[in-house]
Amino acid sequence: MISMQPADSWWAKFRIELDARRNGRPRSPQKEKKYRFSRRAPDHSGRLYLTREDRVRLKMRTGHEALYQAIGKAIFTGSRRALVLGMLVLLGLTGCVTETNDPLAQNRDPKKAAQAYVEAGTMYMQRGNMEHANRTLTRAHEIAPNDPAVNNALALFYSIEGNDEQVERHFKKALAEDPEFSQARNNYAVYLFEKGKYDEAIVQLERVTKDYRYARRFKAYENLGICYLKKQDTESAKAAFNRALQLNSNLPVSLLEMAELSLTEGDNKLASRYLKKYESIAPPSPRQLWLGIRLQRELGDKNKLASYELALKNMFPGSAEYKAYKASL
Repeated sequence: MISMQPADSWWAKFRIELDARRNGRPRSPQKEKKYRFSRRAPDHSGRLYLTREDRVRLKMRTGHEALYQAIGKAIFTGSRRALVLGMLVLLGLTGCVTETNDPLAQNRDPKKAAQAYVEAGTMYMQRGNMEHANRTLTRAHEIAPNDPAVNNALALFYSIEGNDEQVERHFKKALAEDPEFSQARNNYAVYLFEKGKYDEAIVQLERVTKDYRYARRFKAYENLGICYLKKQDTESAKAAFNRALQLNSNLPVSLLEMAELSLTEGDNKLASRYLKKYESIAPPSPRQLWLGIRLQRELGDKNKLASYELALKNMFPGSAEYKAYKASL
């Protein structure tokens, strides 16, 4: 699964205020949350995480269930004024971008200009405007062809477009220029996973987990656990999930996978603890309810069993888990 929450910032407030001015009415905080790309995959399992900075939704398929890749919102490291100007350009308030009147192109600092174009390009990807994203990211590449962030953004763009050759080219270029760029390395691992190249993905993720400066190491460990599950290496998967939970105890994917593994191994009490923790932080899902049914059959709690059965029947009657439940009766 891929699920990331954008950080609250002046950027979100700017968007709300700008929409209010353009539309004549404010957007409520609740609606603003929906507007952001923070969708959580429904079953919290079998999926990899991209980084916080990359959040355009991309629906892919893994072996047994859909993989939702959220790719987009890059972190802008230049001046706030330049970023606001870039957003105004995107929203059509300052005219079209051209070679002669584009203030970003005239920025004396090529790196900052390229960063602004990356920010603009990823915002276009968020909105599904791939034509403008291509144009903007191409401009960033013209300004700074060797910049790791530019190549990372282009790799994400081409992954949406399905151009595997260009994806490989730009990810490798980004990592060649900056081998410690863990954001890009994690993204590359997600791409390799989606292509079924689990061994290669593991190599990349192992390196990310060794980067102690990388703030989202727990996601890399979780991704690593999912890769090991695909290779049916349950011991390595458990070690990776446990490490992820040591770094962040509120990880639905790791909790559900550990509950499943514990139930499979006959450790029902441990499975119950993991499932209880999962249920305290995540909404019901077909897999969680089916796991609860199987667990309560082992523990013999008829009331809890009936609750899980009723919830699965009423909430997810068309799910594969409900069909499996019916077949088990």
